[in-house]
Amino acid sequence: MLAPIRYRGVTPYLIGLLGVVLATGLRQLLHPLLGDHLSFSFHLLAVFIAGWTGGFWPESVTALLSALISNYLFTDSIWITSNEEALELCCFVLLSLIIAGLSEISVRALHRARRAEQEKDNFMAAVAHEMRSPLSVIYYANSINRIAGDHPIGDQLDTIDRQVHHLNLMIEDLLDVSRVARGKIKLNLQRTKVSSIVAGAVERTKPLIESHRHALKVLLPSEDVELCVDSRRIEQVLTNLLTNAAKYTPDGGEITVRAEKIGNREMLSVRDNGIGIASDALPTIFELFFQADAGRDRAEGGLGIGLALSRRIVEMHSGSVQAVSAGKNRGSEFVVSLPIQQPATQQQLSLAGV
Repeated sequence: MLAPIRYRGVTPYLIGLLGVVLATGLRQLLHPLLGDHLSFSFHLLAVFIAGWTGGFWPESVTALLSALISNYLFTDSIWITSNEEALELCCFVLLSLIIAGLSEISVRALHRARRAEQEKDNFMAAVAHEMRSPLSVIYYANSINRIAGDHPIGDQLDTIDRQVHHLNLMIEDLLDVSRVARGKIKLNLQRTKVSSIVAGAVERTKPLIESHRHALKVLLPSEDVELCVDSRRIEQVLTNLLTNAAKYTPDGGEITVRAEKIGNREMLSVRDNGIGIASDALPTIFELFFQADAGRDRAEGGLGIGLALSRRIVEMHSGSVQAVSAGKNRGSEFVVSLPIQQPATQQQLSLAGV
């Protein structure tokens, strides 16, 4: 659908109005020579400029105003009285519609290009910041080790391990985003127990959760369900959700991981009592590079790609992921819905290596 008028601003309409005034003045000067001929042609430039600066709606308003003024001033009557006038008006309307369509495409493409450029700049700044932080910690830890002599301190080695692991996870996410963009991610579907997937994600995020002193609850049903999924990828999704819950929940918070079977689907949820999500951010939270709280995300680490990547992985499994929050500082919940039985076509594609 075309963008509402309010998004285009007033300036393109003013430019269109100015163009109509100038075109009308020029046509008025040449009226003794042209008579009733070329009544609308001079206003095509005004239509083009309005469309170039504002797209469909400013161009349409300018074209309508031009048609009314031209037909009123430069023909014998405000009504169409000859085949020549009708043909000229039809040509003007047709050209205006073509210009409107092309202008709208151009304006939207320019908007997308500017947005992509801004996202790229923000992303590169985030990458530089996130890479620099763990490298600084590693450098500092190594400096202490050098001072300690031939016997490095165990805590410093643990710090180096954590930071290198953090860098490795960021690089893996970056590679996965690239693979998604090029359609290169392949699923290795196998029958896997839900408890095994949850345990793997909990194990990977346990150091971060413990460092924030969060209380973690894992609620699993008595009957362990098997899913036909790429267990590594689904574990990656849960890891991303648990990592976000740990980062965006004040120290000493509560995080709950739940798995339950509803009908023919398995529901995996991660709930926290953290900073929550504003209602206006919920529709866009799964977009690439989106960061609802950029300041906090910089402090904790993150590139704004985890949720977008998670959604894509879940959708590749014929599932869905949803974010729910009552608002700021009221916690949030992410729910992943997966079919217990994968569609036959999906399994065939996976086995074929597509």
